[in-house]
Amino acid sequence: MPTHLATPRTLILRRLATRACTPLLILSTQALAAAPPDASEAAYLADLPVVLSATRLQQARADTPGSVTVIDRHMIRAAGVRDIHELFMLVPGFQVGMHTGNRPLVTYHGLSDEAPRRMLVQVDGRSVYSPYFIAGVEWNQLGVDIDDIERIEVFRGSNSAAYGSNAFLGVANIITRAPSETRGTSLRYRAGDGGVNDVAVRHGQRIGDVDLRLTAARNHDSGFATINDWRKAELATLRADWAINHDHTLEFQAGWTNNDLGTGKDDNATDPERGSRITTSFGLLRWRHAPAPDEELSVTWYHQEENGRDRYALSVPVSSRQSGLPVSIGIPFDFDYGFRAVRDDLEIQRVTNPAAGLRAVFGAGMREDRLDAPLRFNSSERVRSGVNRAFATLEWRASPQWLFNAGFMVEDNSLSGTSLAPRASANYHMTENQTLRFAVNRSYRSPIAFEQKSSMIFSNSAPIVTPFLTIPAGTPISQTFRPSPGLRAERITTYEMGYLAELRPLHASLDARLFLERARDLIEMRLENSSAGLLPRNNTRYFANSGEADIRGLEVVATWRPTTGTWLSLQHTELRIDGPGNPATASGAQPSAWVANSAPRHSSALFGAWEFHPRWQVSVARRWVGGMSWYSDTAHRVGMYRQLDVQLSHRLPPDLLRGEVSVTARNIDGDDETFAPGASWWGSRIFGTLQVEF
Repeated sequence: MPTHLATPRTLILRRLATRACTPLLILSTQALAAAPPDASEAAYLADLPVVLSATRLQQARADTPGSVTVIDRHMIRAAGVRDIHELFMLVPGFQVGMHTGNRPLVTYHGLSDEAPRRMLVQVDGRSVYSPYFIAGVEWNQLGVDIDDIERIEVFRGSNSAAYGSNAFLGVANIITRAPSETRGTSLRYRAGDGGVNDVAVRHGQRIGDVDLRLTAARNHDSGFATINDWRKAELATLRADWAINHDHTLEFQAGWTNNDLGTGKDDNATDPERGSRITTSFGLLRWRHAPAPDEELSVTWYHQEENGRDRYALSVPVSSRQSGLPVSIGIPFDFDYGFRAVRDDLEIQRVTNPAAGLRAVFGAGMREDRLDAPLRFNSSERVRSGVNRAFATLEWRASPQWLFNAGFMVEDNSLSGTSLAPRASANYHMTENQTLRFAVNRSYRSPIAFEQKSSMIFSNSAPIVTPFLTIPAGTPISQTFRPSPGLRAERITTYEMGYLAELRPLHASLDARLFLERARDLIEMRLENSSAGLLPRNNTRYFANSGEADIRGLEVVATWRPTTGTWLSLQHTELRIDGPGNPATASGAQPSAWVANSAPRHSSALFGAWEFHPRWQVSVARRWVGGMSWYSDTAHRVGMYRQLDVQLSHRLPPDLLRGEVSVTARNIDGDDETFAPGASWWGSRIFGTLQVEF
């Protein structure tokens, strides 16, 4: 770019790119973060708002086509959370709840039942969006330890133009720390209320030109007090970065997770208390060639497998009135919800600088999912689905004041056909510190295999003999889900205006987003009468493109951060959702306005930390969340609640031991319900953490 077009913000980006391209950008920001206090902390904070995942180009926050929230590792440590999903409480517009103590719920701008599925989450570019069953993100199977995270970049808004159909309402990219920044050995132990008993070990070292990190962890707790929702979550991950030469790098990741979970209810004849298990394994290989600043070619392939085990046998009593037989009977069932899901994904991407003032990224990829789940699809045959995609983004700096961005994603999905997701934005830099943004985009969410092909028909596992007749084994008894062929992709059109002020002399920023999101063809669960099987039902479920919603509102975030360890952040969200919907708990012929209740109208949060003494820090998170309904009727509405979290941490004297000890109190202002009245009470919890490094 010619000098006369280069703003100071552009020069910062160019200096960063000159030191190292995309693979080394994170390393440079980490090195600055680890610098001693006498280094230029102000310079670190000035350069920090460089994000990597808004458009697949590295950009200043003022140049992105949407609002981006960055949660760095200092904030993660001060938040005092045990699980990654809890960090989204710090992001405006998000709703975070607990279906049970081991089933978290995370969604952005509502539109969710007990299985949120309209947001994309990635770990180092590997999608953890599950297309298999109803839920979109399996938060227990992310395959990353919270202490290995460098930062989380949350793009607040639709972004299918960059990341495809699953980025329907928002995108979260979890970026892990480079192995070169985690050399040595680290041990972590945590214990406290509710059966909290966590342990983790991490070791990193350099062997020749390869930096390695191996992490193993186990988290355990007993869940809520009144239901069977305990969990034991285990993981082991390996990351290796090989600097082949100055412009070639090779990254390898592998991981395994195992989750033993309590499920079921003590008063349910067909869903008794029991234990279940889900295991996940994955491998990722990424090659990068970066011969010059703003020039990079990368190829990424990953493979992952999920295996679920949930099998139990029981006899269900059925009265003569229910069955139409002259006698009551007991029907033996062998419930087997086990599954195996396999995914392979290959993508090639090119970043280039074709001319002065222009930057571009383009690429293509393919993904295939294979699913074996006989009970859920009433078939022993493997269910297959595939996606082929092509994408491109062009950034044009027309002048020091104006920056334009245009992009698109074309996807060919075997379940829903071809879709085009375009985006266009204009950023006007009013001054060096203030930016206005205007953006419009169209995004899609393709139906998942379960929504389109589920067919759950239960049969008796043994013959039923009565004086009047004999029912052979394998006779269809009841149908709970039936296939929904012809489902179309959901679509959403987003219009937004943003304002960003980065007042570096004051170490402060202000981010405001005003938006209108028009969602159409939303896939909703419907009910119908069914005579399939021996026992007729009036609540057999299927899916239809019956929903629509207009989401409008305002998000404001004000942050003051004079040092990396001291800050204060205030945020507020005003949200209004309008549009008819069809509830899952009533006849599909009766429309209702449940969509309007799927997110709180008002929510606010305060998050701050203060290093009040060398090696001592206190942090506070306070949330005010309005009433909402995760389900689709007023019977499942939860009221407004407040949450207060406090943590006190102390860095150990280096002459004694390198590490930190902390005490965390979560939700200390009383019990709250975040999902359904009477079903899940989230109480206060206090735990202590000791982390040491060698």
